Amino acid sequence: MRDPPAREVTLFEQWGRLGDRGFRPRLFFVLLAVVLVVSLVPLGLFSHVALSGMREALATSQQERQLEIAASLSQRFDSFLRQKGREAVKLGEVLGALGRGREGSLLTEFLDGTVVLARYRPARGPASLALAPELVLSDELGDALETDALLLLEQGAAPGPPSARDAVLSGPYTLGPERILAVTVSAPVQRRGELLGVFQEIALIQNVWEEVAAAVTLPTRLFLFDPSGQVVASSADPTDRFAQGSGRLSIVQQFLRSPGGSRGARAYDVSDSSGVSRSMLGSFSTTDDGWGVMTEVEEKLALAPVQRLLDDVAFGGALAAGLAIVAALVLGGMISRPITRLAAISRRVARGDFSVSATSSRVRELDQLASGFNTMARQLGELVERFRAGAREANDMFLGVIRALAEAIDEKDPYTKGHSVRVNRYAVIIGRYLGRSREEIRALHVSSLLHDVGKIGIDDAILKKPSTLTPEEFAVMKTHTDRGAKIMGRIPQMKSIIPGLRFHHERWGGGGYPVGLKGEEIPIQARIIAVADAFDAMTTTRPYQAPFTPEAAVARINDLKGVAFAPEIVEAFNRAYEAGEMVEVYETRPEPDSLPHPAQALTAASSEARGDSRGG
Repeated sequence: MRDPPAREVTLFEQWGRLGDRGFRPRLFFVLLAVVLVVSLVPLGLFSHVALSGMREALATSQQERQLEIAASLSQRFDSFLRQKGREAVKLGEVLGALGRGREGSLLTEFLDGTVVLARYRPARGPASLALAPELVLSDELGDALETDALLLLEQGAAPGPPSARDAVLSGPYTLGPERILAVTVSAPVQRRGELLGVFQEIALIQNVWEEVAAAVTLPTRLFLFDPSGQVVASSADPTDRFAQGSGRLSIVQQFLRSPGGSRGARAYDVSDSSGVSRSMLGSFSTTDDGWGVMTEVEEKLALAPVQRLLDDVAFGGALAAGLAIVAALVLGGMISRPITRLAAISRRVARGDFSVSATSSRVRELDQLASGFNTMARQLGELVERFRAGAREANDMFLGVIRALAEAIDEKDPYTKGHSVRVNRYAVIIGRYLGRSREEIRALHVSSLLHDVGKIGIDDAILKKPSTLTPEEFAVMKTHTDRGAKIMGRIPQMKSIIPGLRFHHERWGGGGYPVGLKGEEIPIQARIIAVADAFDAMTTTRPYQAPFTPEAAVARINDLKGVAFAPEIVEAFNRAYEAGEMVEVYETRPEPDSLPHPAQALTAASSEARGDSRGG
């Protein structure tokens, strides 16, 4: 059987577990967190939503402006190129009006500030040309001119009126080391519908480019693409490493897929040679001839107003946080300090000190709480005092009843008068020297007072017999321990005193009664009562023995240490005796008529050690 899947622990359960492990935040920090959350979270959410929308709107607006600039510039190129095309067609018509062989003589006349090469390519025969002195015609450019001428000648050979042929433009190209921008313009030369050849010129568009580039200010960059997507001109600073960086492939591909006269915009990243990347916003517009004019601006610069607003919001948030902290300090102090004082006072009340009182607060609810607490503490103190008085009275009554019962037992035999009270006092002293707890001392107190309660059921003839008991009589006498345990065992509250009543005649080395326990099997309560009982029995007058002196009794008890009595109990007894506490109790016993003969005393001590005593 598979184990069930583990359930995900919620945030509230995690918080509860922290509380179970003792995590309790202070009220001040809770108030501070609440104030900060209430003040900053709405501001943060509003700023995030507003700025996100503003960022998108500003980026869209920037791209629209760039598209307008690119479209305007591409239209400027289209206008210039259409003008050059019309001029080439007119010049072709002029050449067609001349006689054959005279076309090349006029080529020099066609050169001006924008036309640096004029060429006539007849349908049959070699071409003639005129060019400006500063122009060096490259093989690549010569091949391009010948290709365009052949294209027009082939079109002229096709069916259709030659007069319908328009000028053909190619480029842009760069001339010389200065990379001057230029285009080639080719127009048919016709006479009476017959295609005689092709007029061609190289026209500079550098001035147009410079005018266009001047219209675009930093930080916007301007790029001019040829129909193959190659950058032929740029307004960017040559030292700008991102101007020649990679990453514009996406917008170039979009440009190549777009037909003439279309527009497009895209965001992309440009990386320099070291791999550093910047986000760009690019927009392009194509000319009718398939060129591309692209404007580009760094997104960070385009969105600078949003960034400034973000900085303002951050400053405002920091200011709000500061004000919130100050407010939390003031508010938290007004609320947490009285509650903290009230908590400290409540702990003192819990320890039983009802004399303390909570001070008033400037906050109405807290002042009412303090007033109510003081009333509660006063009433609770009065109630506790009544309970204490009742408990003392009940305890005194209980102990009085116990003491009266013990004295009633002792009254059955005038020789044992006061025996239970003295055993009680001896036992309590020994218990204190053993370091027993308060609860154990209380149980020992009651148990030692009632240790002979079972003698109520013993015949007076046996209790008061002046001579040694017979075995049968002694067997009856030994039942007083079980009788006492049975009598008091009927009371559930007396359960803790039963061990002292029943087992105080057991011997440390074994052989005692009623069960025959030995060593640690004997309850500590019974071990203490055994020593206290023996000491009082030895030092009081009995019909069957004369009293010991305290010194002789102490010596005899130490002789029986480890045999009849527990060693640690005897050691505690010795310390109490040396401190004089046992003597104080001993002096309260009835005065003996005479001291025993040593032999008689030894016999009596042996009898007491065996448990034959009727007073123990």
